[in-house]
Amino acid sequence: MTLTLAPSAPLAPQHSTAFPPQPGEAELDYRRCRWCHSASSTACLLCPVCGSADLTPARACGQGTVQRLLRPTRRGAQPGRPYLIVLDEGFTVQAAVLGGLPGAVPIGARVHLVTSEEGGRVLTFRLSARL
Repeated sequence: MTLTLAPSAPLAPQHSTAFPPQPGEAELDYRRCRWCHSASSTACLLCPVCGSADLTPARACGQGTVQRLLRPTRRGAQPGRPYLIVLDEGFTVQAAVLGGLPGAVPIGARVHLVTSEEGGRVLTFRLSARL
């Protein structure tokens, strides 16, 4: 008797239909662990959940949800009100949010990636229109 297993579906969609990728659009890369399937930033050399070094590169769709407002930083050329954004792929990034009053973007608001500079170290998101 031969047992065959069906291939598993990917955990995160490659691109959402709400904001299809456009030429020249900002992109955000990340890594996904082959063992526990958790997502992490490209700066991580080991999986933050299980400690595996078996990470595969992937590209985020650039959509997420505002988790919270952080204290303002005065360092750098772009002082702003940073937010924590939870991306749909499952990891969190720190970024600025455009389209609302400074410091008044509501928690839980949907955002999409606008710019990614310095190799993904400086991110800017914009509030998404409500559907």
